[in-house]
Amino acid sequence: MNRRDRRAAAARARRGHRSGYTHRLLAGLGNGMPLKPGVHHVAIEHDHWCTIYQGGDCNCVPNISVSGPDGVIIIDERGRGRRVRKQ
Repeated sequence: MNRRDRRAAAARARRGHRSGYTHRLLAGLGNGMPLKPGVHHVAIEHDHWCTIYQGGDCNCVPNISVSGPDGVIIIDERGRGRRVRKQ
């Protein structure tokens, strides 16, 4: 491991590793989408070619949906949530 790799690893350790879809999930739920109390289920659907299945970091844009007692929230690529009624 060269100096550049060591510095990059140290920077990742300092700020904590957070992949793109985790950030989208937190942003989507924090942008004015209040959740009713209860149990919520988060579904993150990665593409079949995503490197998360080989033990790496996510390199796709997964579909994210949060379902709960008040309906389903679909979180888009920009981290904005859209509420959809359950059928």
